Amino acid sequence: MIAEMIHLKIIGLQRDSKDLIEHIRGLGVFHVEIEEAIEYRQIADEPMVEKMKFLRAGILGLLEDLGWSDWSSLPQDLVESLGNAVHLDDMAALDEIEKSLVEFKGRLSEMAHEIRALEESIFALKQVHYIANHFYNFFTEEKKRGKAISFWLVETDKISGLLKKVERKIRSATPVMERPYVNHKLLSQGENISIMALSVDQDKISAVHEIMDEFGCISYTMPKTVAGESTIESPTAAQMELKWLPERLERAKKTLDSTKEEWGPRLAALYILIDDRLESLILENKLSSEGEIFTLTGWMPSSEFEKVKSSLKNRFGERVLITWRSPEPREWPKVPILLDNPRWAKPFELFLKLMPMPGYKSTDPTAFIAIFFPLFAGCMIGDIGYGLIFLLIGLFSLKAFRRENPILKGVSQILINISVMSIIWGFLYGEFFGDLGHRLFHMEPLWVERTHGIIPVMGFTVSLGVAHVILGLALGAYEGVKYKNKHHTYERLGTLFTLLGIVLFVVGYFNLIELNLIPFVVALLVTGLALLIKGGNLSGFVETIGSVGNVLSYIRIAAIGLSSAILAMVATKFVDVLGVTFFGILLAVLIHLLNLIIAIAGSVLHSARLHYVEFFGKFYEGKGKQYKPIKRRRGTAWRKP
Repeated sequence: MIAEMIHLKIIGLQRDSKDLIEHIRGLGVFHVEIEEAIEYRQIADEPMVEKMKFLRAGILGLLEDLGWSDWSSLPQDLVESLGNAVHLDDMAALDEIEKSLVEFKGRLSEMAHEIRALEESIFALKQVHYIANHFYNFFTEEKKRGKAISFWLVETDKISGLLKKVERKIRSATPVMERPYVNHKLLSQGENISIMALSVDQDKISAVHEIMDEFGCISYTMPKTVAGESTIESPTAAQMELKWLPERLERAKKTLDSTKEEWGPRLAALYILIDDRLESLILENKLSSEGEIFTLTGWMPSSEFEKVKSSLKNRFGERVLITWRSPEPREWPKVPILLDNPRWAKPFELFLKLMPMPGYKSTDPTAFIAIFFPLFAGCMIGDIGYGLIFLLIGLFSLKAFRRENPILKGVSQILINISVMSIIWGFLYGEFFGDLGHRLFHMEPLWVERTHGIIPVMGFTVSLGVAHVILGLALGAYEGVKYKNKHHTYERLGTLFTLLGIVLFVVGYFNLIELNLIPFVVALLVTGLALLIKGGNLSGFVETIGSVGNVLSYIRIAAIGLSSAILAMVATKFVDVLGVTFFGILLAVLIHLLNLIIAIAGSVLHSARLHYVEFFGKFYEGKGKQYKPIKRRRGTAWRKP
């Protein structure tokens, strides 16, 4: 349901304005009327505000560079102690904070640069060490012979032709009585690049360079160690560097981690203080002032009024005047929306977070979602074994996310509801991991085996669709009456009566009830058509045709459930064919696992579609705005989106 809201006006003395705003933010229930266009714009010319915005953005950047995000563990006493030490209303203090942040950013950049440089050096040195070891014996032996050794980056597919040309060139330049000398060694460096070490006589090296240039080869120079030695001549020196560089990298990372642990919470606390002060400045700017008097207006849940009234009177006494009233119908579009549902339905408020909020005094569909969504999803899964698995997963995740993440906690509760309905439907269908329950325990369905009773299951799902769509149309007509929208009311009522007439005609045609339903059918159809015509728009007839299609789309509940049941039975068949063997059991488990994933994904997706399209389309209009009370951020609420 949508919480009842009241409009509150607070009148007080200018000297109390700052204290009043901080007190209201501490209460955390007052939604101030601030237009989006106002925000900081009316006070954007104030240097202090601009400075705070700049510092806040800079702190978030530093926290990101540090990799610190543990907002939930930020101690409140750190924020309070820092707040007592830092005076954010003093421009000189803000300048000092900016100077310190710039210096800290510089040191942080140096640490990050050192770590990146060391990581790159280690990676490059490992490659060089591998290359040097590969060519070391070749280089040493050829050097002892007095040969000239050069290293080249060459395209692998050109090596054969290149070597032939080098050999011809060397042979043509070598006296007849001497044997031409060419030796080489290769090391692949990827898909089509290799390093070639080429050894020739000293006086032939210039000819080699000419040929290499002709083939587009690049000269490769072995890197030197810190001591200035070539890695090919002293691979042990490179190996020694590979020992101390990782140690240096580890020390640099530890320094960064200690900096993160020490300064991450401090920067986060400073961010909270600046963010809080900026929000207070917005409220101070929002105050309507006349001389020594200010006025602040906004909204709050009526259930919180007595607490707020008592708190303000205890803090400010007769220095504040409080007036309140219920919102008038013309104000309903401006009233912020707070959903206040019972515990069993509250997790399903998550579905409304994916779309605009309902309008004030309109219908909150959360309770209907809490009833129908698990019913539809459970009907599709319809297996005791799968339901038990989902129940265990839901209970485990509910315990794990009970405090850390409210959204995941809600998802876990929804999964538990679905699993319970899946178990109930599993008993009705007689399914436990497909037909395994029947094979092991002689389990029989309490209602119908859906792989054999397709027509009854389809008929039932269509009946569900009729009930769901009719409920949506009834809510739509109710919304039309409430908001005095005659066209909307006539259209929904006309569609409702026409659909009921069609349903009764089908019931009578198939003799499902031994009554003469023709008079009722005619009365409903005539009334429905008259209302559609009175609505004055042909869209009503289109809506009626669409509603019939909406009802038929609920057959997907039976179809998806049937496919899941058949796939579960196929898994058991593998054991029949392959026997109770490791391979047979493995295939059965894998197919059940696949079916498990498909079942939960398909049931959730299609149940959501039936609500968002077939149900919500009949009455829901997302024209409300979210209730966002001004309050101090605590715990994970400090995290910015």
